[in-house]
This record gives sequence, structure tokens and C-alpha cells, in this order.
Amino acid sequence: MNAEIFNERSDYKNPSGVVYSQAPASTPVISIIIPTLREEEFLERTLQNLQGLALPHEIIITDGGSTDETLDIARRYTDEIVVWDRPKRQTFGEAKNAGAALADGEFLVFIDADVLIPEPETFFEEALAEFNKNKELVALTVPLKPLAENRSWIDAFFCIPLNWFYIVSNNVFRSGNSSGEFQMIEADVFRETGGFSEHLVAGEDNEMFRRLAALGRTLSSQKLYVRHSLRRVHKLGWLRVYGIWIKNGLSVAFRGKAAYKEWLVVR
Repeated sequence: MNAEIFNERSDYKNPSGVVYSQAPASTPVISIIIPTLREEEFLERTLQNLQGLALPHEIIITDGGSTDETLDIARRYTDEIVVWDRPKRQTFGEAKNAGAALADGEFLVFIDADVLIPEPETFFEEALAEFNKNKELVALTVPLKPLAENRSWIDAFFCIPLNWFYIVSNNVFRSGNSSGEFQMIEADVFRETGGFSEHLVAGEDNEMFRRLAALGRTLSSQKLYVRHSLRRVHKLGWLRVYGIWIKNGLSVAFRGKAAYKEWLVVR
């Protein structure tokens, strides 16, 4: 793994020279893994949103080489930070796998840096109840809603088919599909898959859920949801983004590779 991992409390080096963080004193139930790249606009709000969470947890930031205030913000809330140090741009799969390699939780929770979880304590209690209720369940995703301050009827309208696509895919056809804004996966099952496909510049989230569906049940909750900035669609437009998603999704499903050489960074 070509990354450097810092822990400002207690670091040690393995023989390869990479710095790894020691596990916290109490084992977390969930490991919240947040990939970042120049996320100074949203990251602090996302991390503040998680501060009241009493459920044993850890927060792992896996950064792709930010040159803004992202890492300074991250260090205010966690000392488990993975920093990408290679010259090529990091893929989402590489970022998420780097965080998962550091995680000690029973469940791995992958969220974007511009995602807010409403009432995190209640949210995760209900999410864990889904796993307890269904022993075949290996992964959970949830619908997306826009951030409260920038929602519009257009956002609400276009979120509906997207959310129902994931509900039907997982809950009816059991084929496994999920966007990357929120994914909660049993850690042991995640490791059984070998992690996210690192060669994909986009679509690694859906591809992961399809592989998980072969190992157990995947579910899209109809009670829970997360709020998202929707910054990509606000910049590019819903129809264009839908086209990009469909084109890339079909390419990953039928060709095993992304339709694009690089995923556009929208900030």
C-alpha cells in the first residue's frame, strides 16, 4: 500500500517502513472511512455531525493528496489519517481500501466527505438492528436526499428514480447496487471480497455491492437516509450526470472497466 498512515498518539513502524496506527483501547463497533481530496468546504461539517455519536466507533480519513486545509481539518477530529504519496492520482477503490486496512470495527462504513447522517446515534442503532434482524445481511445502503439548505423540487424529483433503482436492485432482485455516498458492510465479508476494485476510476461502489450480493443479502433501507451536497449535479446538471452514471455503470458491468480514464473532480 503506497500510503503513509499517521497516528498522533502512538505510532510504530513495521519492517516495510510504513507507519501504522495502533488499535484503540476499546474495539469500535463501526469504522467510518471518509475518502478526501481537497474537501475543506464540506469536511468539517461532516466530522462535526459525527461528534455526538456515542456508539463505539473510529473515524479514518484517507486523503488522496489534498493541498488545501483538508488535512488540518481532519486532524482536529481524528488521528487516524491515511495519506496517499504516489505521483499518480488515487482511485476511489485505493482510497477506501487504504482506510479499510486500518479499520478495527465490526462494520465498515464508507461515506463521502460531503455527506451528513441525520441523528447519527439513532441512525446507526437502526442500521445495526437491520443486521441483527437479518443474519444473511452483509451490506446496507440508504437513499440520498439533498442538504436541507440547497434542496429544490428538481433535486427531489431526480433523487426519486435513483433511490428506487437501488431499493429495487437490492431488495427485490437482490442483484446488489449502491452509490458510494453511504455503504455499511460487515468487515469480515468485506475482506472476503478482497476489497474494492482499485483499477476502476469510478463505479467501484456498485461493483462492490454486486460482489457482496453473491455472498449474502444486500439491502437499501426505506427508513434511513443521508443528506448529500449533490455538488456534481448542481455543477453539471441532472441529465448529464445521469448519462455519465449510466454509461459508466454499463461499462463496468459488461466490460469490467470504467468508461472514463479519470473521474472529474468537482469542487
